[in-house]
Amino acid sequence: MKKKLVIIGNGMASVHCVEQLLKQAPDAYGITILSSEKTPGYNRILLASILSGEKRMEEIVLHAEDWYLANGITLRLGLNVAKILRHKKEALAEDGSSHPYDKLIIATGSLPLALNVPGTGKKGVFTFRSLRDCESLSAFPPKGKRAVVVGGGLLGLETAWSLKKLGMETTVVHINGRLMERQLDETSASLLLKRLREIGVKVLLEKETVEILGDESVQGVRFQDGTELLADIVVQSLGIRPNIELTRSSGIYCERGIVVSDVMQTYDPSVYAIGECAQHRGRTFGLVAPIFEQGKVLANHLAGEGRLIYRTPLVSAKLKVPGIELFSVGDFHDNGHEDSISYCDLSSGVYKRLILSDNRIVGAVLIGDSSAGPRIFQLISDQTDIKEHRDRLLFGDGGPEKAREAFRIDEMKDDFIVCGCAGVTKGEIVRAIEEKGLFKLEDVRRETGASKSCGGCAPLIERLLESVVGSDYQKDRVKPICECTSYTREDVLNNIREKDLARVEDVMKTLGWKSGGCDICGPAVNYYLTLCRPGRYESDPEYSPLNEKMHANVQSDGAYSVVPRMYGGVADAAQLKRIAETAEKFKVPLVKLTGGQRIALVGVREEQLKPIWKELGMPSGFAYAKSLRTVKTCVGLPYCRYGTQKSMELGIALEKELERIMAPAKVKLGVSGCPRNCAESGIKDIGIVGVKGGWEIYIGGNGGVNLEKAALLAAVQTEVEAVEIVKAFLQLYREEADYMERSSKWIRRFGFETIKKMAVESPVERKELAERLDTALAGLKDPWLHQATKK
Repeated sequence: MKKKLVIIGNGMASVHCVEQLLKQAPDAYGITILSSEKTPGYNRILLASILSGEKRMEEIVLHAEDWYLANGITLRLGLNVAKILRHKKEALAEDGSSHPYDKLIIATGSLPLALNVPGTGKKGVFTFRSLRDCESLSAFPPKGKRAVVVGGGLLGLETAWSLKKLGMETTVVHINGRLMERQLDETSASLLLKRLREIGVKVLLEKETVEILGDESVQGVRFQDGTELLADIVVQSLGIRPNIELTRSSGIYCERGIVVSDVMQTYDPSVYAIGECAQHRGRTFGLVAPIFEQGKVLANHLAGEGRLIYRTPLVSAKLKVPGIELFSVGDFHDNGHEDSISYCDLSSGVYKRLILSDNRIVGAVLIGDSSAGPRIFQLISDQTDIKEHRDRLLFGDGGPEKAREAFRIDEMKDDFIVCGCAGVTKGEIVRAIEEKGLFKLEDVRRETGASKSCGGCAPLIERLLESVVGSDYQKDRVKPICECTSYTREDVLNNIREKDLARVEDVMKTLGWKSGGCDICGPAVNYYLTLCRPGRYESDPEYSPLNEKMHANVQSDGAYSVVPRMYGGVADAAQLKRIAETAEKFKVPLVKLTGGQRIALVGVREEQLKPIWKELGMPSGFAYAKSLRTVKTCVGLPYCRYGTQKSMELGIALEKELERIMAPAKVKLGVSGCPRNCAESGIKDIGIVGVKGGWEIYIGGNGGVNLEKAALLAAVQTEVEAVEIVKAFLQLYREEADYMERSSKWIRRFGFETIKKMAVESPVERKELAERLDTALAGLKDPWLHQATKK
């Protein structure tokens, strides 16, 4: 006869435990699950995706009700347990029903912390922890609403992004001096702050909320320093506390959480606890990895094997906001550790730091490029001595582009968790691939559940597939432009052309977008419209990144930098005087010479942007845009004694010809008057070098974190030829590259020889490409000045 197993709670912890138990002892227990929620268990991690409209409810449900039926599990939804009668071994529900047990698992999770200030009962104040919270928030019409999220942790930032996607003006308010202070150090937090502001999420630090303003409904919040902020919605994201009142009232020993042993057993040998409500060796847990491990250990114990005990696993944090790569693991604060390895490229937003103790990594934080995360996680887990390969830890043997290759699949242990959202290990994935003959990522998703949630582990699963099945691996090379849609770049372009779609909203409506777009697909579709409708479509500011919308680069403190264009890095006295007088008039904190041979006014407040542009009366240098940024030149002939060509003349001509043209990503040019290359043409997207008798044209350089040397595309005798080839290459890049794909990566993907054949060796095709670029240029408005100069 089967023993009776009753589980209170149907969240991620309990479902994972049941899954493991069914694998190990499918006939040992008659299982009853009592859940206070009215829906089957779901992936709480993805609630923000439900709020934003990126995912539907059925996509985050862990198992539909027929799964419970198929496995003989009694599932009671919408049922609150009132008492645990330990002397009778039964759970008594509020509806009067009794549920006897031989073994009882308590998985009641946690409750959200709330502000203890006046006004929290007003209409428009929410917590965000359950599907019910999500539904309540979604009931508010989003457009034009001002949302304040109190709390700058992982969930708070993901919630803020979802509200922003719904069309709300969103501000994160955080009491600490930096965001995610438990997971980030000062530098990484600063870069995160900058990136959030770039995608349109406002952030206020060191702000303690003391009152929620308004009559019956929210009208704003007041802070300890006396300042106020207008708001229509306030979302509290202050953390969690274990939900233990039911357990405590039954007489089971609790501290902060329900105290459990190494096999998740409470002080009552018939009762167990797992998940956010459990406390093991003084610690409670809110991340997925340790909770899944608890379920695995408990299932092993209940199945009678008893070979596993719970040891707090290493946990990592990953922010699920599109366009932000962030990974944190272990103890990354100094805490007495004197040794560290770090890399920082502030202009590219890339920062990596490892904390070491006795030649072993104890913690890491990565932002901007988290590709080394899995390898570092493994090295910390194994306590590997890294003395012999310190120089390869962050990037591998071949620099940033080889970082992913540095994490060898055969170095991963079978119990390494590949998918943190579903707790799926390498061993489980490999067995599924081998035993069920899987060849595609989608097959692995279907069979194991890995990568069905946030998708962050998909690259690692693809490498596992490649490793196991070799040449039979069927990689899904054509991918949708983002998670908001199943359509690819080509689908979008074809629909715009064939159906003559005129607006971003038209594209999304026609193709059945899952939501109103995100900061990846919105700007991408906006760009593709400019590409398909030259002269007929003007970029829509609503779907432009914040920098392009503001026509200035947002800085880490929320101020902006204004960079007027200086053609070829050349300025006359009148322009310099105008810049100086503007900086003086508006008390600009910093005037800086940039690496692109221009002058930046740094520290400009948002309200100063329009009057400053009007005062300057100069074209924007597009220092913020995915377009032609700069044409850097050396003096060349007739000034330089080494010069062989007039580099300034050609550089200025190119910049005036190509300014304002939009591209998939930023484009930088360099024109050097001789092979000494003082304009750094060898690391530009397009580099031109003067030689005796003509010019050499190089493409695909990159001077950022992924350092790339440009390759020689062509050698020509005249400036006319050089300009036509540059135009042909630039138009080919515009037409064929994915949005946000830098030229160096596109060249490797598209093929250097193919580019050379089309843009150089085929005169007819070269001319046609250049003419299409001229058409796009002719369709642009008058030479671009900031909008404020026209108002």
